[in-house]
Amino acid sequence: MKTLVNIFDPDEPLAAYLFLKQYYQEGDRLLFISTREDRRLLTPYAALFHLPDEQIDFIAFKRDEDSYIYERISRRLSSRLDPNATYWVNLAGGTRYLALAVQHVFSQFRASLFYVQTRENVIVRSPFDDADPADLSRDSIDAIRYRMSMSEYFRLHGLGHDLDAKGHRPTHSEADVQRVFECFRARRLPHRAFEALELLRLHYRGTRHALPIRDITFGRSRHDQFQRNPARQTPVRRAVPGLPQLLDALGFVPAVPDMLQPAEIDYLTGGWFEEYVFYTLLRLVAPQQIAIGVRIARPGTQHNNELDVVFIKANTLFVVECKTGVASDHMFNEIVYKASALKESFLGPSCHSYIFTLKQDYDHRLHDVAALMGITLCPKSTLVSPALMDKVADQIRAISHELDR
Repeated sequence: MKTLVNIFDPDEPLAAYLFLKQYYQEGDRLLFISTREDRRLLTPYAALFHLPDEQIDFIAFKRDEDSYIYERISRRLSSRLDPNATYWVNLAGGTRYLALAVQHVFSQFRASLFYVQTRENVIVRSPFDDADPADLSRDSIDAIRYRMSMSEYFRLHGLGHDLDAKGHRPTHSEADVQRVFECFRARRLPHRAFEALELLRLHYRGTRHALPIRDITFGRSRHDQFQRNPARQTPVRRAVPGLPQLLDALGFVPAVPDMLQPAEIDYLTGGWFEEYVFYTLLRLVAPQQIAIGVRIARPGTQHNNELDVVFIKANTLFVVECKTGVASDHMFNEIVYKASALKESFLGPSCHSYIFTLKQDYDHRLHDVAALMGITLCPKSTLVSPALMDKVADQIRAISHELDR
């Protein structure tokens, strides 16, 4: 039996979690050292490991000066440690000052020292003994074997999610979405059909009821509407005269003849592109888990965010914002700011954000704006090039440091 020690950092919880997943064995104890007093922050660890509170120790520095006065840190830690216990200490997490104090104290207890490097997906182990401390040849590097799920990732970051609900898989086949993509790639949509797509997106996306194609095409007359239900003064929606041409150009066959379901309208007005990105990444990257339209939120808040396409590979989360078109620079800037804020406020530094769009970026101006905010842009020129998409996949594999299996 041993005690696994982590410097607790709620803003970057992966290092501690992966350290425990790598080395925890039944009967081990856990010790967290923190500059925050709120023990409830450890709840995700206890829940994910199914451990009772009595197996988890917690040392918090209650006063502000406790967290930066070296002597006080050392004295407090030493008083809580058992000279007969076996300690495995992860030095990743928290401030550098606290990590130095933890290393100093536990070295006196002849603990095994580790450093979890989440970016490289490895753990460096430095056994403490009487050998020359400058001799680094005895350090060993262990590849992190554990692969977490997206659910684990979200829970560690204190986020609720709807991954268990239905609807996070494509509704159409890869051949179907590829056919739609080819229409946009080759610009085969007639002007009338393209105009219908814009009208459908503007006036019908998000509708909750199935609608007859004829009603959408010609618009419903106010007289007919009041005849059916005089009590409901429902506004007349805009006619979409090019809808039949749009359906014909895309080769789209409604599930119910002469009707469009809400999900089908969403698919036609952009959902197909999310499914195309899903299939493309699934094929090129082979992630451990991938989903469409996942909603995440902080518990206790009503506001939630929807992730167009999200996947995890080798404990690294990737979020892709999918946009068939971007009407203006202002709109693009809003998309970039939203993606950046989502990463910083919710998903942490182990998340990587991308924007896939059918908009061209001839002068690389959009690329530069996205890069300034830590976002990778994949415009139309990249999406239509197999060689460039292979480079994107290579980049994702390099970021995740997936092991060859």
